Amino acid sequence: MARILYNGASVDRVELHVMEALAHAGHAVHVICDPGTPAVERCRAAGIPFTEMEYPSRLAPSAIRVIRHRIEQDKIELVHALTNRALSNSLFALRGNPAVRVVGYRGTMGHLSRLDPASWMTYLNSRVDRIICVSDAVRQYLLGMGVPDARLVVIHKGHDPAWYRIDSHVNLSEFGVPVDAFVVGFTGNMRPVKGVDVLLRALALLPQKSKIHALLVGEVRDPKVERLAQIPEIVSRAHFVGFRKDAPQLAGSCDAAVMPSIEREGLPKAVIEAMAQGLPPVVSKVGGMPELVEHGVSGLVVPAKDAPALAEALLSLEQDKEKTEILGAGARERIEGPFHISHTVKKTLTLYEELL
Repeated sequence: MARILYNGASVDRVELHVMEALAHAGHAVHVICDPGTPAVERCRAAGIPFTEMEYPSRLAPSAIRVIRHRIEQDKIELVHALTNRALSNSLFALRGNPAVRVVGYRGTMGHLSRLDPASWMTYLNSRVDRIICVSDAVRQYLLGMGVPDARLVVIHKGHDPAWYRIDSHVNLSEFGVPVDAFVVGFTGNMRPVKGVDVLLRALALLPQKSKIHALLVGEVRDPKVERLAQIPEIVSRAHFVGFRKDAPQLAGSCDAAVMPSIEREGLPKAVIEAMAQGLPPVVSKVGGMPELVEHGVSGLVVPAKDAPALAEALLSLEQDKEKTEILGAGARERIEGPFHISHTVKKTLTLYEELL
C-alpha cells in the first residue's frame, strides 16, 4: 500500500476515475481538489479523504502550507500533481524532503521555455521524478526541451464507451440543422490553434448539392472564425451553439466528428468522446491525434491547414455510408481497446510501483 497525495483534481472524468481506482486498489489516497467541482462529490461518495483548495498562483504560500501539512500528517510517499499550479506549489512544499516521489502530468505541447523561470518551477525541474505525457507527441516535445527520457512516460487518457450511452439522440433541428443533413461535429473553445477557420473554409469548398453541415459547440475565441462565419456559403452550413454542458451528447448526435487543429494538440478529449460513441473522426496530422486515429481504420487523418483535403475527407464520408459505418465501428473499437480507461489505471499503478 502506498500513501499518495493526488493533487489538483477537479472535473476531468478520467482523472477522477483513476483517483477512485487508486483507493479501490488499497492505496491510502488523500485528494486536494478544486472547491465545488465534481471531484468533491466523487471523493465524498467514495469515502476518500479530501481537502478543498484553490491555487491562486504558481507560488501560493497558503497552498504550500496546506500541502506540506498533508504530506507530514499522512506520511505521504508520492505526490501526483495534475496541473501546473499544483505541481509548482507541491515542489515548493517538498523542499527539504527528498524522500517523497513527485509525478507531474503534461497534456499539451508549447508554453514552456528554458529561459522562463516558471518552466523551471514545474516540468523542467529535476525534482520531478516522472512526467506522465498524454501522448508520444507530448513526450517528443519535452525531450526537445531537454527533459531526460528516463523521466518521461506516455499514458494515454483512456475512456469507457459506457460513459456515453444515451437513450436517444438530440434533435439537432433546434439549432437550424436540416433533418436530412450529414452533420460533422466540432467541440472545444475555438481558439486559433484549433483550426476552426480551416473547417469553415472547407465548408465553403463543398459542392452546392452536398448536405454537409457543421455543428460547432464551444465559445468562439478566434477573430478569423468570426469573420468567416459571416460569409453566406459558410453561414448556411455552420451552426454555432456556444458552450453546452451536454456537449458529449450533442457530439454523439452527429454523423462524424472533426478536429482540424493546426498545432500543439496533445490528445483531444472531444475526439475520444466522439469515437467512444461510434463516430468516425476526421482529424489533422497534428500532435497526438495520429496516435489516436488510424487513417482508414478508425477515422481519417488529413494534413494540417489544408481546407481542400478536409473538404474531400468530409465528402468521402457523406457519399459512402458504408465507409462511415466501418470507420465509426473502428473508432469505437479503438476506445474499447488500447484507449480504454482500464489501461490508464493499470499503467498509472505500474508507474507508482516502479517509483516506490
